[in-house]
Amino acid sequence: MFRGRSFAVYFGIILLVLCAGWLLFLRRDSFTGAAVSHILQTLAALYAAVLLLRASSKEAKYWLFYGLGLLVYFVAQLIWSIVTLIRGAEPDYLGIPELLWRLQYLFYLIALYMQYQQRRSNLAFRFILDILLYGTMASTLYWNLLIEPILSHHHVNRDVVGYHMFNSSFNAVIVFLLLFFSWYGKKIISNRANRFLLSGFLIKLLGNTAFVYLLSYAAAGEQWSWIADFCWFIGMMFIGFAALPDKDPLGASLRPGNESRQTFMRRYALIIFVCAALIAVICRLGDFSMISVGAIVAVVLLAIRLSVGIYELESAGAALMQSRVNYDNFVESSLLGVFIEQNGRLVYMNPQGESMFGCEPGQMLGQPLASFLLEADRDRLKQEFSMICRLNQSSRLALAARKSNQTELFLEMQAAPAFFKGKPAISGLLLDVTESKLSEQHLIRSEKLSVIGQLAAGVAHEIRNPLTALKGFTQLLHRRTTDQNRHYFDMMLTELERINYIVGEFMLLSKPHQWQQISSCDMSSLLDDIIPIMQSQAIITNVSISAEKSPDLPIVQCDANQIKQVLVNLMKNAIEAMPGGGELHVHMKKDHKGFLVIDIIDQGVGIPQHVIDRLGEPFYTTKDTGTGLGLTVCFKIIQSHGGTLSITSEPNIGTTATIRLPA
Repeated sequence: MFRGRSFAVYFGIILLVLCAGWLLFLRRDSFTGAAVSHILQTLAALYAAVLLLRASSKEAKYWLFYGLGLLVYFVAQLIWSIVTLIRGAEPDYLGIPELLWRLQYLFYLIALYMQYQQRRSNLAFRFILDILLYGTMASTLYWNLLIEPILSHHHVNRDVVGYHMFNSSFNAVIVFLLLFFSWYGKKIISNRANRFLLSGFLIKLLGNTAFVYLLSYAAAGEQWSWIADFCWFIGMMFIGFAALPDKDPLGASLRPGNESRQTFMRRYALIIFVCAALIAVICRLGDFSMISVGAIVAVVLLAIRLSVGIYELESAGAALMQSRVNYDNFVESSLLGVFIEQNGRLVYMNPQGESMFGCEPGQMLGQPLASFLLEADRDRLKQEFSMICRLNQSSRLALAARKSNQTELFLEMQAAPAFFKGKPAISGLLLDVTESKLSEQHLIRSEKLSVIGQLAAGVAHEIRNPLTALKGFTQLLHRRTTDQNRHYFDMMLTELERINYIVGEFMLLSKPHQWQQISSCDMSSLLDDIIPIMQSQAIITNVSISAEKSPDLPIVQCDANQIKQVLVNLMKNAIEAMPGGGELHVHMKKDHKGFLVIDIIDQGVGIPQHVIDRLGEPFYTTKDTGTGLGLTVCFKIIQSHGGTLSITSEPNIGTTATIRLPA
């Protein structure tokens, strides 16, 4: 916040009140009124200069030069006021104050050039052309429309007229350029500040014009001469008010420029119209005069300016086309997903982004990006996008999504505010981090297995010793009990066997290779031994088991009992997945790398993808009576044999468990 803003506002109000009092009671009807007018203008210039100088910074250096211009004006006005007070009348010559009053416009031009530089770089030539063009137009029209009629009918001091014509022309140039900044391209200052600057210089222009007009009328001119003083005072106050801080800091934000041909024509339409008026003036005069020279120079400068503008437009168009080609090549072939969302709907998604989500080209357009995310992240993304639009800043976010085939997708997103077809939008990059995320999950799962193994190694032996005693004495009591209590002992023995089974799973889970008895195994014969065992359970649920074996099956070095346990466990799960009946297929073959591949295929209801992602986690089960260790042991056994176990599933079609073992 601007320090001392309240004081600045109050002091400005005091100056305005003093000016109002001067208008009501003194004006310039006497020497005292003229002296007070000069003092008020001096104070207004100092007040505005201080405000502008205090508002200057490294990013807003133009305020410094506006302030220096008004500081020079203050010095000139101070000298003029002192001389007036000493002599008891206004001097009849301009002298040093005239030079200083003219010097102020040099600082204003530097300030405008600073604003020009912030729009684009290397615009010195354009700036000089614009100053010459606007200055010539302003001087010619000002002379033709205002000064020439006065000089032709009244006797007026031409030096004074020339001085005020100089001031008026420069004020008109400044007004033209401020309008140019306000209407086209980037905004360098806020709307409020720009309006105050425009109003200030325009009122000063009116003051100069009023002064020249009033010179031509003796009595009436003296009676209304206060108008010029009042315009100069108010003009300086308005210029100073432009430096007061804006309540809305976003008012000075940048907006995209439009370099289309339509904008180019709108930009120069007024200048073309004015130059057409100047040509008409030349034709009407029919002779060579100062006005015709000015009109001809203005037309020539306009032609040069238009040529420069057209060249810049064509160069910008060529550069824009090259940038567009480079952009398209980069975005379309990028390894990152690139998206643009506008009004809550995707309006662009590059091929890599569509491939990430497994969508067809154009399938994602018209839908919110949040609709492709997991429900837990949708609201978070919407809040983040809302914050990006509100605070106008970029954001980075980790998201979880789901592909079209329902597999999980983990993404890193970088998003920022942008524009699409001239309207605000949000653009961003998407990075697929699924592999690293799955690796992280695999590491966590391995850590869990390691912890379970350490727990099993330390506890399993200690549990089995008392468990053996409990089982032995229970069997002894079972033989001696009456028929009335026999079913209780049956239940106790069943639960003890279950405990023994779980402890056995723990023992195997801890270090399966310690319990392995590796030997050469014919997997075809092993499967023939397993199928009759599973047939009894399959018949109960109306499931038929079929086996298909390639003739060139390799001999596998493994622990036959452990592999049999894996096959039995997987086939049992497949049968339980078909409570209404179906077919269970077991395929054995040799792949191109010499590995033995065993596929166990059922026709059950399938397994959701989020469940498949967690299969193998210790104690994770979807069964009411399961321990959550069966598949964990299976994964551990196959891994200890140097193989892999993978599970794929399709809803309402079935599940396939694939074992790959090295020969």
